[in-house]
Amino acid sequence: MHATRSPSPCLLDLDYKEDPEEDPIEYLEEDPEEDPEEDDPEEDLEEDPQEAREEDPTEESSDCMPPTFRASKRPRFESDDIARLTWESKWANDRIEHIAQELKDVNARYAELRSVVQGMEAHIVHLTTRVQEEEHRADIAEGRLIALEEQFVSDAEEEEEEEEIPAQGVDSDADSTIEDA
Repeated sequence: MHATRSPSPCLLDLDYKEDPEEDPIEYLEEDPEEDPEEDDPEEDLEEDPQEAREEDPTEESSDCMPPTFRASKRPRFESDDIARLTWESKWANDRIEHIAQELKDVNARYAELRSVVQGMEAHIVHLTTRVQEEEHRADIAEGRLIALEEQFVSDAEEEEEEEEIPAQGVDSDADSTIEDA
């Protein structure tokens, strides 16, 4: 004789409705060859609701049945869906690989450009230093040029003064020679 047992409070009935046109949901644990006339715990509750209420509340949780999941009779994915999803997955993976390669290329180019920029910065610093040194030399040369010009002017003035003095001396000698004669 088959003993009927009412479902325990631990029984979970998860209902995943995916397609409204699906056949009524079937329990995974049911066998299609199972005798339809066997007692079903849900049917027992409908027939005898008072027995379900009189269940012993001190019953241990280890007696709880595992959760029951419902599955549709139709497969969740059909082969064309699987093929499409497989193709999309491969396409996405290829796209990820392509983008990853582009990222590596960009990073390599960035490293090259960074190196070039650092080299240019060093070159600019070097050129700036040279320009400053040349400006300093130009200032020194300009100072020397000014000093030379001043010296030239003073030398020229001295020569003019020297030329004027003997010329005055020659004139005074000419007067004296005329007077002597």
